[in-house]
Amino acid sequence: MEMKAIGLAMALTAVSLTAVAASSDKSKNPTNSTKPSKPITEWTCADYLSLQEDYQPYAIGWATAYSKAGKPEDTAFDVQGIETIRPTLLEFCNRNLQASFWDKVKTEFKKYI
Repeated sequence: MEMKAIGLAMALTAVSLTAVAASSDKSKNPTNSTKPSKPITEWTCADYLSLQEDYQPYAIGWATAYSKAGKPEDTAFDVQGIETIRPTLLEFCNRNLQASFWDKVKTEFKKYI
């Protein structure tokens, strides 16, 4: 039962991130569709940095919890873990705008599990 609740929470987070990404794109160009342009597994660091700062930890959490195929992974990464890798991600992404955000999150995540 608890795993279902975690899965639901992660799904809601994913939907929220999709909405945030779509709304930030819409504000730049009102003719854009409300559909996200790509899944988080295809985001570049520039995509991550374009999120409002408040939403960046949610993106990290979602990226750590899901596989490249979009399937939930059994992880125990918490808020403290997200805040541990966040400065490294920000530094890396500011220097490598076209690098894969998802790949960097997974690399950093593996260092702390």
